[in-house]
Amino acid sequence: NLETRFVAADALIGLGSRKQENGVLGSGDVEMLEDHLRRVRERYFNARTRATKLKLRKQDAELRAALAEALQDLWRQGPETTRAVADWDPYDQNARAAWFDAEWMFGVRKGFDLVIGNPPYVRADFPDKQHKLTRETILGSGYYETLWQKWDMFLPFMERCFKLLAEGGVSSLVVSDAFGHAKYALKAREWFLRNACIERIDFYSKIKVFDAAVHNLSYVFQKAEASENEPLRRLHEPAFGQIKELSTGKQKDLNERVFFPEDVYRPPLPPKPTVGLDDLCYISKGMVVHAHERKAPKAFALEDVVSDARDKTHPKPFVEGKHLDRWLPMRNRWIEWGTSRAPGLFSRKTFPELYEVAEKLLSVDMSASDVRPRVNFDDRQLYHNHSVWAFVPWHRLIGVRNRSIQKQARYPDEKQRSKFPRREDLERNSRRFSIKYLLGVMNSTAAQDFLRAHRRSNIHLYPDDWKKLPIPDVPLDAQQPVVDLVDAILTAKQADKSAEVTGLERKIDRIVHRLYGFDS
Repeated sequence: NLETRFVAADALIGLGSRKQENGVLGSGDVEMLEDHLRRVRERYFNARTRATKLKLRKQDAELRAALAEALQDLWRQGPETTRAVADWDPYDQNARAAWFDAEWMFGVRKGFDLVIGNPPYVRADFPDKQHKLTRETILGSGYYETLWQKWDMFLPFMERCFKLLAEGGVSSLVVSDAFGHAKYALKAREWFLRNACIERIDFYSKIKVFDAAVHNLSYVFQKAEASENEPLRRLHEPAFGQIKELSTGKQKDLNERVFFPEDVYRPPLPPKPTVGLDDLCYISKGMVVHAHERKAPKAFALEDVVSDARDKTHPKPFVEGKHLDRWLPMRNRWIEWGTSRAPGLFSRKTFPELYEVAEKLLSVDMSASDVRPRVNFDDRQLYHNHSVWAFVPWHRLIGVRNRSIQKQARYPDEKQRSKFPRREDLERNSRRFSIKYLLGVMNSTAAQDFLRAHRRSNIHLYPDDWKKLPIPDVPLDAQQPVVDLVDAILTAKQADKSAEVTGLERKIDRIVHRLYGFDS
C-alpha cells in the first residue's frame, strides 16, 4: 500500500514539474498516469481494510484530476469534456456517464467475461423528443447491425452487450418476449442465430416477471462457435420455476423458431413433387388507409374513409383482417374512392388491379400459431387494408407492370436481374392450378403444420411465410376432388356464415395429405 502511495505521489510531482517546464503535457504523460491509475485500482481490488480502500480512492481521485489536465493539453478540448472523462467514479455504484470506454472504466481490453442487465423496453416510435434524439444517435453511430423497422430500445442493448464480450464470454439479459415474435426483431433473431452460441432461453410469456404489461424472456448467449450446440429451452408455466423443457436440436439445424415458447417441430418434406406458392401467385399486403405522413400528415384515419353503407362516395367493397373467417369473409364495409384524398393521399395505395381481378384469395395477417389458417375466396373484387394479404394467380395480372410486381418477377423487356423469375413462366405455370384447389391446400392441416414450423412470428403470418408453402404439383383432374369439396363449403357458407363444415374440411385434409405423398 505504501508503495502505491509513493508511486502515485511521484507521478503527480513529476507531472507538475514537466508542466512548469514547458506548459504542455503529452501522450506519454497520459500513458504514465493511466498506468499508475490501473495499479491503484488493482491494489484497491485486493485491499482488505476499509481504511486502505479509502486511501486508494483518494489517490484514484487525485490521479483522475491530473489525467483530466493531461487530456486537456493533449486533446485541446475544453475542461468540460476532459472533466467528464476523469470524473467518472468507478467506486460509485450509482454513477452514470454519457460515454463508454471499457478499458478506461474497467481496465478491460479484450472484452468482458460476463455482461448482464435489464434494458428499457421502449418502441422506437415512442412520441418523445429526447427519445427521438437518442434513437437518431444510435442509428447514426453505424455500430448496430440488428435494428430494423420500428425497433424497440432493448434490441441495441442486446447487440451492444454481446459485442462487448471477450471470446467465450457470456451475455444474459431479461427482455420483452416481443423479441421472439415481433416483426421488428426479425433481423436480430437471425443475427443472433448466426453469431451467438445460444446456451439457454427461459420463456415467461404467461407469468408476470415485472408489474407491467410486458411479458418477458431471458437468455444466455455465449461468444463461441455454435454449430453443434443444442440450446436449452425452458418454459415457465404456470408459475416461475415450474419448468417444462422444450424440444431442441443442433443450432446449425434450427431456425428462428428457437426463440418461440413452443416445441421445435419440423414436418417431413413431401415425397411427391411440389411447387412454391409464390411461383403460382403474386402475394402482397393491402393498402395502408390513413393519411400520407408527408403529403397530408394526420389529415384522416381509416375510420374517416370507410362506411357501413354503399353510396357514391364509398363505392368499393372493403375488408380488414377482422372481417375474415375461414373460406369467406363474414362481412364487408365500403371505402371512399375517387375523391381528392382517396386513394391519392393514402399512406400506401398499392395498385387497383390487385383488387379487381376476377378471382383471388385473401388471408388474415394476425393468426396464432396453434390456429388453422384463415384463407378466403374472393370473386367480388374486395379492396382491403394491410391487415390482409392478397394471393393473385400470376396469369390474372398479365400485362400489369409496376415497381411492386417487378420486385418479384419481370418480363423479358424489363431490366433483368438473375434472382428474379420470368413473368411469362409464372403466368403459364399458374394456369395449371385451380384457385379453389389452392384455397383447399392453404386451409388444410398440412399447410398449418408447414407454417407453424417456418413462420417468423407467433402472432403474424407474413407474405414471406406463405411464399414457400409447397403446393402438390398434380394435374387438374387430380385437383378436382379438392375443388368439389371447396365448392361445397363455399355454398354452405354463402347460405349460412355459421354453417358446420368440419366434415368437409377433414375430407380435404385426407386428400391433400395423400397428394403430398404422406399416405401410401
